[in-house]
Amino acid sequence: MRIALRILAGVVLLAVIGYGVLVYLTRPLSKEAVTEKIEKRLTKLVEKSESLSSALLTIHSKQTGYSEQFAVGTKNRRSMESARVDSPYHSASVGKTMNAVVYGMLVDEGKIGYDDKITEWLGVDILKGLFVVDGADYADQVTMRQLLSHTSGVGDYFEGPVRQGKPMLDLIVQNPEHSFEPEELIAFTRDNQEAVGKPGQQFYYSDTGYVLLGLILEAIERKPYAQILQDRIFMPLGMKDSYLMSVQDKPGDILAVYAGDVDLSDQKALSVDWAGGGVVTTMSDLLSFMMALEDGALLSDGVYSQMKDFAHRYEKGIYYGMGLMHFDFSELSFLLGSMSDVYGGVGATGTFVLVDPRKETYYIANFGSLDFAEKSIEELIRIRMIYDRLDVE
Repeated sequence: MRIALRILAGVVLLAVIGYGVLVYLTRPLSKEAVTEKIEKRLTKLVEKSESLSSALLTIHSKQTGYSEQFAVGTKNRRSMESARVDSPYHSASVGKTMNAVVYGMLVDEGKIGYDDKITEWLGVDILKGLFVVDGADYADQVTMRQLLSHTSGVGDYFEGPVRQGKPMLDLIVQNPEHSFEPEELIAFTRDNQEAVGKPGQQFYYSDTGYVLLGLILEAIERKPYAQILQDRIFMPLGMKDSYLMSVQDKPGDILAVYAGDVDLSDQKALSVDWAGGGVVTTMSDLLSFMMALEDGALLSDGVYSQMKDFAHRYEKGIYYGMGLMHFDFSELSFLLGSMSDVYGGVGATGTFVLVDPRKETYYIANFGSLDFAEKSIEELIRIRMIYDRLDVE
């Protein structure tokens, strides 16, 4: 995802607007005016975009008291049913944040350590060929921390290049009725891809690594990954509308998920995410989750601070910890110097749950299209340019 480059291209346009217009655009707005402008922005976006059928957004701020949810568009391009603020949707890689939180819980409980080797829980058969560099197998050196922070060196079945056959996204679009097992996803990387480096050598975003993490959790907890999420996150937080898609069942009644012209929302191929992001949820459930994480209801401060150690550069202005992505807007562009940083979970279908800790404000959105992996962050910037004008006096 070339997020930073696209953001910069869009933001630079602001430089030619002119000082007088910028002063006009930054004048304070009432709560009602902010809400109206955001609603119009989202409506216009969906109407003009051929790749979208809906857009969802939640802004919830403890600091200003502003709390609004937006839903525009329809369930899918074939439907006249309106999208709702409580519509369930596929949250893509936001699920990685939940996966990482379960690991944090296990560390807090003393059951594992972040630097434990993954060979303690995964056998030779599943790891075979995944961590081979220049003929040497480094599987016995890989740690849980490296998988969580995308520094293990393993390839990425979802978007990574292949040395033979078709990329995974092509296979999904061509056969959307195919249901993926976790072991099949691992085998795709083993058979068709190469390791990108030795463990700890570099950052490389990998869904394969998070599927391995899901298998490790099943070995530790001795129950299916779906049940682990239910027992440790969904039930305790009252997230009644959240669940992990079963690889055997078709997805539930959710908003569209577009890969080009193909809607995967009712197709078995959506099982391709599993522990890397197969969670169906709602904006309200994600708000409960992220607020609980920030308020210390899920993890100790020490463990959460390790998740938020954003030491790995994803791209300019974008950094990664463990299951969390951090956006430094001032680094993206000097024009965004006054915009405070956010971090949280971000998915390839234009979905995110982000928090601005300085302003105690949460941003949750879903656009439901692979075309909006980068554009969702562009829209976040545009929406914040509206919301940050809120007159709180």
